[in-house]
Amino acid sequence: MSSAKVHARNLFCNWGAHAANLVVMFFLSPFLVHTLGPMEYGIWSLLWVLTGYMGILDLGVRASTGRHVILYLGKEDHEKVDHTIRTGLAFFTLTGGLVIAIGSLVGWVFPSAFSSVPLKYHGLLKILMPVMALNVWLSALAAVFSSVIIAHERFDIARGIDIGVLAIRTVGTVFALRWGHGILGLTIVVVVCNVVALFANWVVAHRIYRRLRAWPLILSKKRVRELLGYGLAAFISAIAVKIIGQTSLVVVGAAINVSAVTVFSVGAMLIYYSSTFLDHIGWTFFPPVQRAAARGELGTMRWLFLRQVRLGMILGLVLNVGFIAFGRPFIRLWMLGPEFPESAVSEAAMVMAILAGSKLLLLPTIGSNQLLAATGHIWFTAAIGIIEAGVNLGLSIFFVLVFEWGLVGVAAGTLVARVLVRTFVLPWYACRKAGVGWPGFCARIGGPAILSGALFAATCLAVRATIRPDSWPMFGISIVLALVCYAPIAFLILVPSADRTRVYRELARRARRETPYA
Repeated sequence: MSSAKVHARNLFCNWGAHAANLVVMFFLSPFLVHTLGPMEYGIWSLLWVLTGYMGILDLGVRASTGRHVILYLGKEDHEKVDHTIRTGLAFFTLTGGLVIAIGSLVGWVFPSAFSSVPLKYHGLLKILMPVMALNVWLSALAAVFSSVIIAHERFDIARGIDIGVLAIRTVGTVFALRWGHGILGLTIVVVVCNVVALFANWVVAHRIYRRLRAWPLILSKKRVRELLGYGLAAFISAIAVKIIGQTSLVVVGAAINVSAVTVFSVGAMLIYYSSTFLDHIGWTFFPPVQRAAARGELGTMRWLFLRQVRLGMILGLVLNVGFIAFGRPFIRLWMLGPEFPESAVSEAAMVMAILAGSKLLLLPTIGSNQLLAATGHIWFTAAIGIIEAGVNLGLSIFFVLVFEWGLVGVAAGTLVARVLVRTFVLPWYACRKAGVGWPGFCARIGGPAILSGALFAATCLAVRATIRPDSWPMFGISIVLALVCYAPIAFLILVPSADRTRVYRELARRARRETPYA
């Protein structure tokens, strides 16, 4: 199979797996909210957030293990591949005990940190938190075997395993709640699914790479030093991502109440899930950017960088302006019910609008992380990430405790921090390293983006005024109409003239070929 077809297959599989998660989230979330209720769903959300924090204790070794497996397979150094895999497994086995111990401690202090949690959950949380921490260890071990599959560019198999596990988790979740087991049943389902994922990745990895050995474990000083050396920057970036993406729920639970976590989660959920579609742009372009940087091909690197930004603008504008314009009717149709009244819909819609605004501010930075990583400036992006995370956390707490803005204040912390730290600094630095003039970048990228966003926002308002999206069919018609109007806006303003010319020529060529001759 040609490299182009392999890349297309891999991208399709990654998009497909994420789309499957998005579909499950869409249908399953209302069921979870209405079955568990605001309090229990809020507790469940916090359990997931705190478990996610424990994942950063891998110190970036998870990402580093995957990178070095790919590196040494490419060099056909199978001894180092073997040592990397077994060292990674040994490292995660040791840190797994630490993670479970920390989980037990968090379970004891959980009721004190979130004082609005009812007394009847205190004992249960002391059990659930270390069990959820066990999942961090299981997923880390599974990631080592998955990295072997991905190193052989079998994203179709890796994502196939993910979709299979997703199906098991979805069915298990429905039955656990139908049978009245609540968050205890959900925890058991998650553990079972992680065990299945670990076993499946181990079996498939061994079939693909017959030299694979998982035992005996080794702790080679050289391999550990190598894994930690590369992983430290990834570790810092992971901390920043966790703080920016998940600490908001902790602030809501601690400073407001646990039930409010449910409202914030509903408003933020679709924003965070949709962001992955934009992230795939950078992941797809990183290999050619890295190759261009290694060869010193500045022109190619510059072209790829600008191409990523334009693609991100085209997709990001339609997503996030759409969330702002249609967020309230969507959430009302999606969640409205006894456990999620109209007041909760209004708050969740405001959270969605503010977070969508923060994502709009992120669009100029698409491609910057990949370019800077490819040119050896990964520490700059890590520093930007950790500074933004600190400002985000501080402002969110300040807005809630001092201004008493509630959920709006938590979301506003993300928005303001993004303006102050990332929106201008990161693309400016990337332009500097790529040899792109900053005024030209603002004129060629920023100006058309602002114009397109304004026109699309006006279009969405006109559609909302014309069609009342108070049912799913009418909502669907509104979205289709808005997208139809957005297509010419994006094509005429955001697509470069050279690309438009190629499209026109291709259409003309096909028209000539299909015209019948007398």
